[in-house]
Amino acid sequence: MELNEVLYRLGWIVKTFNIMIVIWFFLTQFSTYKWSLFYGQRNTLTSLQHHEMQSCFITVCCVVLTHLYGSAVEQYLLSLDFDRSNKLRVFYIGVMGVHFSEILVIFIWHRLRGCLFSQTTRICIYTRIISMLLSFMELIARGYFDYHELFPVYVAGGWACSIIVVCAMSVYPIRQSVAYFKQRREAVAHE
Repeated sequence: MELNEVLYRLGWIVKTFNIMIVIWFFLTQFSTYKWSLFYGQRNTLTSLQHHEMQSCFITVCCVVLTHLYGSAVEQYLLSLDFDRSNKLRVFYIGVMGVHFSEILVIFIWHRLRGCLFSQTTRICIYTRIISMLLSFMELIARGYFDYHELFPVYVAGGWACSIIVVCAMSVYPIRQSVAYFKQRREAVAHE
């Protein structure tokens, strides 16, 4: 199996895990908050825990949407009929644009919602900035100087950023699930 095919399959594993986190939010939080998860007013955020939940939800939704449409954008950019150096330039500028749009949407949604930035959101934003910098380095090295020797470093850096984002997004659901099961065990023990 070729390295690109392995990376493509691993990418879909990461996307599936991200979608599972979104499903967790819908299964556990939607019954309580309904559509205010998406469209709530500023005054509905009553505690720091609610701010954290809302911030994590916003970030997870934006990351999942970016993964889904980002893959389509990347495939489209790779299919363009340019010479190799121009194709690389357009591709890396497009990737930086996708990452920038993700950060922008997260920021705007937080501002519209009146929500504080959770630690998960901050980690995801900082990681996306690092991803943008890696893409910029690739643009310069591969697109303008035709230097491809650092490609393994860029791949490793990109995957490290993706894994950090998935781990950061997983913290809130795992912590909430552990607390829920701990409460249930204590309730059963007291009966």
